[in-house]
Amino acid sequence: MRWQSLGRDLAGIAAVWLAVNTARAAAPMEELQALSHLPAIDLAQLKSGKIITQRGSEGDFARGISLESCYFIPAPIAEVGKRLLHWDPTKHPGSDTRLYREYPLNSSREAFQSVRLSSRIENDRWLLDRTFSIADGGAANDLHLTAAEVELIRKTVPKEGAASAQAREARANDVWGAILRGRSDSLATSGIGAVVPYRDSDKSVSPGSEFRGLVPLNPSAAKHFRALLNSRPFSSSGSAPNESLGYWETSIVRGHTTLQLGVFTARESTDSWQLVDCVYYPTDTYFMALDCFQLWSVDGGTLVWQVGYVSAPFRNYLGGVDRYVAGKQMTGETIDTIKAFRASFGKGR
Repeated sequence: MRWQSLGRDLAGIAAVWLAVNTARAAAPMEELQALSHLPAIDLAQLKSGKIITQRGSEGDFARGISLESCYFIPAPIAEVGKRLLHWDPTKHPGSDTRLYREYPLNSSREAFQSVRLSSRIENDRWLLDRTFSIADGGAANDLHLTAAEVELIRKTVPKEGAASAQAREARANDVWGAILRGRSDSLATSGIGAVVPYRDSDKSVSPGSEFRGLVPLNPSAAKHFRALLNSRPFSSSGSAPNESLGYWETSIVRGHTTLQLGVFTARESTDSWQLVDCVYYPTDTYFMALDCFQLWSVDGGTLVWQVGYVSAPFRNYLGGVDRYVAGKQMTGETIDTIKAFRASFGKGR
């Protein structure tokens, strides 16, 4: 009788354990379905490797597109959050990033001394050639620069014939480090609204206005991530997140190297993490990339809801065709990045 009683007790404990864990998994799935615009989601399919994506509506911001994704990572939530926050793309095969540097936002002086564009690297030549053209008196049409930054290039980089090619390249790297650092210091001190606007063709583009234009494209996400999106350094008067860090990197955009300046922030708890990754200054081609991540702890790992945004100079006269093409490209690149990130959990650090 005692063994029968013990068996009944163990069976009861197992049933309670199963019920509790089923409820824990169901709650994030229910929240995800309520928050997102994604089609019906099956956790078992996500655990088998399925990635679900859905383009967002275009909204009223003519320069913006958005995308929702959800997927499963077979690792504890704290590990997934930390790896996202400190993801170094240069350490993973197939990445288009050659240089990456992470740094504390309030101490950035040394971080930009390692900008090393090289004319020996084909993808770097596009940006270097345009920098040299500005130094020689040319216009800054293709690059996102203020008048003061154009003048800084002309004062810093020797004109053609006035110095060796190596000296010109070294000074070009110095000036780009100074430009990135100046923008980073503005963000850290006074928030994204204080980062200076730059010229793109015939219009002025402000990182603050791009941020404010992109976030409302997904009202549900704007509300869900409101506390983090209103925290420092996105707002000068907001509260501090649990963690924040700055970074810069090079990435291949439309066949050439683009310098990108970004910030990553996180709010953390035992069963739920929120993170925001914002590239607020690219040197050319597009204006901003923003990704919001909601992580939930579920049985066997972590459920991720990702809402991504991009702003770029889409052409209204094309009737939305270029936004459609960009959306397809954004979907493909997001899926590739998710697969690379997820694959890293099957390997050593």
